[in-house]
Amino acid sequence: MPSSAGSPDVSTGLGPLAQFVGSISLTAAGVAIADGLAPSPRTLLALGLLAVGAAGISRLAADASVRELHRAAWRRWLLAVVGFVPYGLATAPQTDAAAALGSQFGATVGGVVLEAIAGALFLTAVTTTVMAALAQYGLHPGAPTPEERVLDESLDD
Repeated sequence: MPSSAGSPDVSTGLGPLAQFVGSISLTAAGVAIADGLAPSPRTLLALGLLAVGAAGISRLAADASVRELHRAAWRRWLLAVVGFVPYGLATAPQTDAAAALGSQFGATVGGVVLEAIAGALFLTAVTTTVMAALAQYGLHPGAPTPEERVLDESLDD
C-alpha cells in the first residue's frame, strides 16, 4: 500500500527515509562481514544481509515512476562516488598526505567502515540502476507488461 508523502507506510511502520537508511545499513553490514566467496556461515550471513538490503531498496522503488527511478539512480551513483572517495584515498594513496591518512585507516575499524559504506552505496546504486533499466522496458509494478503493450499496439492499428 503506497504511503502519502511524509507519513509512514502502514505495512512496514517505517517512513521512506528510515527504510532507505535501514536498507543501506543492512547492506553495509553485509559488506563489512563478507570474507570473499569461500563457503562459510559468515559468507552466507553476508549474502543474506546483502539480499535483505537490496530487497529494501527495491521495495522503496515499487511505487516510483520510471522518471523517478532514473533520478534516484543518478543520485545514488553520485552518493556512491562521494562515498568511495574517502575509501579510495585511504587504501590507494598517491601523495604523502594521502599516505598519512591511509596509514591511519589501514587495518583499523575505520578502514572497514569506509569499505562498508563505499560498498553499500555502490550496491544501492547498482540495484536502483537495474530497477530503472527494467522499468524502462516495462517490467515495473503498475506499468503495463510487455504483452499488454504489444496487444495495445496491435489494437491501435
